[in-house]
This record gives sequence, structure tokens and C-alpha cells, in this order.
Amino acid sequence: MSENIPNSENRFLYPVALDVRGRRCLVVGGGTVGARKAMALADAGAAVTIVAPELCADALILVNDEKAQHTAEPFVPDHLEDAFLVVVATDSPAVNADVSREARRRGVLVNMAAPGDESDTDSGDFATMATVRRGDLLLAVTTGGAGPALSAQIRRELSARFGEEWEPTVSLLSEMRVIAKTEFTDPERRMTVLRRVAGKADHFAALYKNGDGETARKEAFACLSL
Repeated sequence: MSENIPNSENRFLYPVALDVRGRRCLVVGGGTVGARKAMALADAGAAVTIVAPELCADALILVNDEKAQHTAEPFVPDHLEDAFLVVVATDSPAVNADVSREARRRGVLVNMAAPGDESDTDSGDFATMATVRRGDLLLAVTTGGAGPALSAQIRRELSARFGEEWEPTVSLLSEMRVIAKTEFTDPERRMTVLRRVAGKADHFAALYKNGDGETARKEAFACLSL
């Protein structure tokens, strides 16, 4: 057997970031897990609908804040009409199986969110990840369902390593990239300049952390002039 053929018993997840802006995304289950998943989808710009006879306090806040809609009834297949993806988050294995089966029949992406799971999933079409977001910087970790606690631990370590100062840092690098694309028509020179700027990211972050964003900007622009 070829060494390049993966072991079918191991799930090798293909990492991808979905653009859900304006897309209809369903969360079946109104408990704390469903609320957390709904919030993440809403933060990403999705049009979220929570299907559940009752909502927990966190899910109710989402609905009251108009970040999600609520369909106050048990799941039926028609709820999946025009859905891009569905998060299955009830405490009923039978309901979860029904939702998953119907979603796959309709070609709707499925995320199985087991209650109590902080980051990974055991089945479904995709796994959500333990994430740290700093503006446009998104750091994501998954163990493919094998170790949610490990994913959470790594997320905490990443959160400590990449503090809030990284949001303006990444924004600054993005600004430099836009300028470089205009100023440098030669691709190799442009890449050299951008690598120089990126190489000072930690330094810029330290400046922002110390409240000296002005110096960070001056030094970034200086990199462009070299």
C-alpha cells in the first residue's frame, strides 16, 4: 500500500475560513452551546436563525439584540430551506441525527456541536475551531475532536501571546500592503519591502502595547522608503 494513502480511520480536516456574510445559517438548539455557535456566526455577519422551542438566557439576549431570529418550534425539514449551513446543538441524539440526515440530503453543510464541547466536533462536514481574534488576525486551533481541552489550552496561550495590541499592528501591516502595491510595480521589490515590514511586526506590537502607535507608523513608513 502506498505511503501517500491516508489512514481512513483518521479524519484529516481541511482548514478553511468560510465567508458567511449575509448567508442564512441555522442553529438547531437553544441551549448554551447553540447560543455560543449562534453568536460566532452573527459576529461573522451571518443571517442566523435559532430553531428551538425554548431559549437559554444567552440565546435570548442574541434574539433581543436582533443578532439572531428565533423560530420557537421543534425542528422540521423545511427549516433548512435556503440554508447555507446548520449547526446541530440539541441534547437529543435522535433530533441531531434527523437534522444531519436532512441537511446532507439537501446539500447543506453540517456542524455537529456536542453539548459541553468547547471547540471540536466528532462528526459532521466541518469542525469549528478554538479561536483568538485580533481584528483581521484570526488564530484557529483544532485537534479534530480528539482533545477539546488541549485546543482550549492552546487558545489561552495564543491569547496571551497575541494581545489586543495585535489588532492595530495587523491593521498597520494591511495599510502598508495597500501602499506598497501602489508604489512598487516590481513584484520582487514589493515582496522584499513587505517582508521587511512583516519582520518588524513584533516590534510594532510592542510599541502599540506601550501606547506609542505614532512611532510604529513612522517606522513602518520608513520600511517602505528603504
